[in-house]
Amino acid sequence: MDTRSQTVGTPSDLGIRIRERRLGLGLSIADIAQRTGLSRERIVHVETRPFALTGRELAQLSAALDISIGDLTGPHEPRTPQRPPLAPVLEPMRKEECVKLIEAGGVGRIAYSGADELMVIPVNYCYLNGLIIFRTASDSVVAQYDLEPIAFELDFTDEGLQVGWSVLVHGMVRPVTSQEIDVARDRVKPWAGGTRESYMAIEPHRFTGRRIRSW
Repeated sequence: MDTRSQTVGTPSDLGIRIRERRLGLGLSIADIAQRTGLSRERIVHVETRPFALTGRELAQLSAALDISIGDLTGPHEPRTPQRPPLAPVLEPMRKEECVKLIEAGGVGRIAYSGADELMVIPVNYCYLNGLIIFRTASDSVVAQYDLEPIAFELDFTDEGLQVGWSVLVHGMVRPVTSQEIDVARDRVKPWAGGTRESYMAIEPHRFTGRRIRSW
């Protein structure tokens, strides 16, 4: 295959097709980056702006999205204004789908009872051996918890395409063991400044998820 840089079809149409296929499979940008070896920035560029693909990149995206190159680059059905848009459909997700989305890691939200009110804060996390692990300051309220109830939430939305999903995990939070710290140390790095050396683990009891589609 010719690996010279080439523009494939109409860039905006192909970018839309790649994005719709990815979302339809429930894959994140991080998933596609891992499957193809391309950077996340490159995937975002392909999905959102005019671009030129090499033959190798096209083959990598085709394999990652489990679709033939012909189907991926073939004629794109025009969206006729005469046909009314499909009403968004809300679908429940199985536990396996929820876990797959969480496995990518990144930024989620935890919800727990503070001293006087319910607290909801974003956290960097990793998913390790069935545990959701995050780091926090040693003097934070949640750092003092040991087998206390907690909720974890992760979501994605695209306002333009009116699609998205949300995963909610209920479980108990506790300090991690020294062995768990050794494994998780390089996998979860808080973006916020300051010292956050208290590693906490969420033991999931229940996974629920919903996905909204517009096609």
